[in-house]
Amino acid sequence: MTVSADTPATSIEGSTRRCICVVVGDMSADKHVAKLVGHLKELQPDLHVFGVGGPEMEKAGVELLFNCQDFAAVGIFRLIHKVPMFANIRKVILDEIEKRKPGCALLVDFGGFNIGFSSAVRNRFAKLPIVYFISPQVWGSRPWRLIELARNVSKMLVIFPFEQAIYERKGIPARFVGHPLMLNPDIWDQQHSRQEVMKELGLDPEKPLVAIFPGSRRQEIVDHMPVVAQALRWVKRIRPEIQFVLAQSNEKIAGLIAEQLEKEKLKPGHETGLHLVSSEVNYRLLPVADLVWAKSGTTTLETTLCATPMIIFYRGDWLSFFLVLCFKTVKRVGWPNLLAGRDLVPELIQLDCRAEKLVKYTLDLMDVPALRQEMTRELRTLRDQLGQGDFAKNAALEILEIIGCRTA
Repeated sequence: MTVSADTPATSIEGSTRRCICVVVGDMSADKHVAKLVGHLKELQPDLHVFGVGGPEMEKAGVELLFNCQDFAAVGIFRLIHKVPMFANIRKVILDEIEKRKPGCALLVDFGGFNIGFSSAVRNRFAKLPIVYFISPQVWGSRPWRLIELARNVSKMLVIFPFEQAIYERKGIPARFVGHPLMLNPDIWDQQHSRQEVMKELGLDPEKPLVAIFPGSRRQEIVDHMPVVAQALRWVKRIRPEIQFVLAQSNEKIAGLIAEQLEKEKLKPGHETGLHLVSSEVNYRLLPVADLVWAKSGTTTLETTLCATPMIIFYRGDWLSFFLVLCFKTVKRVGWPNLLAGRDLVPELIQLDCRAEKLVKYTLDLMDVPALRQEMTRELRTLRDQLGQGDFAKNAALEILEIIGCRTA
């Protein structure tokens, strides 16, 4: 049975309305929750927030008991060795909830941990309000997780409009608060022309440009770079005028990309047509590219907001892929295709993530400008679905109402 979102914070004996426990498990959510905490503290200056998060949350005033920078892992095999660490985190946070008696538990994304943790919280604290911000993709695979969420969660604060109806059908109170990317000024305030960006990158603005985003995790780079390197070579043989820019998410990833390129005997430079850049130029690069090769994930959503044609790819370890294949309930994985409800952009996933397919779709799109123009037009229509409001302020108001802190 779902615990009502109207349950007062005093439902835990001696609970503290001015205190919230938060659990964040990845770096992308860290910056979103930092903004949310900023609004919470603006509305309730004496509010104390503690729990699990990252450096941006700590800057916003969250007392970190654990840092989510230590959690990075992709795939089943790579997670196994971290099980004892997560078991310890669960125990410590539960003990801290009992000791501090917060007004609510705020769980953010991180479904592999937080869904099970919601049951642990509910079993130990029957009336504590549990708010879940940024839904785990239970609608995409393992749908039985919805049953667990319905039993435990007081309210879902979701960032995609279609998610609200999914949860409400299961009897879970939900509100679409807007998507964080809609507030990212780097996406919307495009003050640089194609000429300026291409000149900054040392590229020819008269020649076509393909931007490559292979991933931000070590294993993603190892899995994707051989495919990317081979596809790039083949495209250059057929269309030598095409320029490629590969975005590196951080210094560690840059070093790994250099290793992989050396292994593939592909040297960056004008001769090969491959140029390496840091992620700092991503939002200037995306709108001016003629085509994007993007690893499935947030980059595909950012590319959608820029209305730039793209090809989505992803390859992971085989056990993880087999489990996803067994339990997935949607046909698509890319955000533009999920939002559109159809195959708007090509997806090359696992078995299909091969150089020859990447080359085929690239040449199809580059050889027929009308195809790219049509894709751009349809991507623009998806923007309005993601809301126009301030996700952080909307979420903050919902949370304060749940814990009984009224605002003017």
